[in-house]
Amino acid sequence: MELKDDSIVYLDEALLILDKPPGLPVHGTLDPGRDHLLLAAARMLERRGEAVGELGLGHRLDVGTSGLIALGRRPDVTAKLAADFAQRHVGKVYVALTGRMDPLPDAPLDVRNHLGANKDRRGPPMVAVRAGGDRAWTVLTVLAASQDAVLWRAELHTGRRHQIRAHLAGLAMPLLGDAAYGGHLPAPRPMLHAARLTLPHPVTGEVLQFQALLPADFLAAAARLGLADVSAIAL
Repeated sequence: MELKDDSIVYLDEALLILDKPPGLPVHGTLDPGRDHLLLAAARMLERRGEAVGELGLGHRLDVGTSGLIALGRRPDVTAKLAADFAQRHVGKVYVALTGRMDPLPDAPLDVRNHLGANKDRRGPPMVAVRAGGDRAWTVLTVLAASQDAVLWRAELHTGRRHQIRAHLAGLAMPLLGDAAYGGHLPAPRPMLHAARLTLPHPVTGEVLQFQALLPADFLAAAARLGLADVSAIAL
């Protein structure tokens, strides 16, 4: 998959912020022939005549998730990014699309539990556990709703694997298109988008804020379920 120039949200000699398209793994998989974000980003920089450097991931996004992702352009920057994410110095807001919840909450849902790998391979990959696991904290706020769907603002206060997906599934509200967590309503992929990112610049310390608009497939899925005008909703 070739990244377009407009996927670049921010670029300097140390830091690259991209708006990742859905369907692209962020790093290599067991299939050596499968493309991934690091390779695609390197090709894009080369095409633009930019120095590629040693691109590295400061954090991860699932293959089906779209939106903002931070890459370092040299190892020390990548290490600083990873540390800032691990130490919760980064603000992350996602937009999620699910089926209808009744009654709709009139206040944000503060979801806190511990998540661990599911030992039952027939179930979802990550589940709430009573012992062990990792502390997980998500605040979910309704942005818009129709008779068939809810658009959520999901603010992460921790960064566990599949955290938003597992928390929504635990509320019996799996993401549209997220078959791994029981989301059987039609959608081209799990409807999750990394919409806002606030982080200190890994070199200067300046606080940077970024936003990525909802992509076309997300807007189309929302419109099919009666949410036809969500592109400009404030987060």
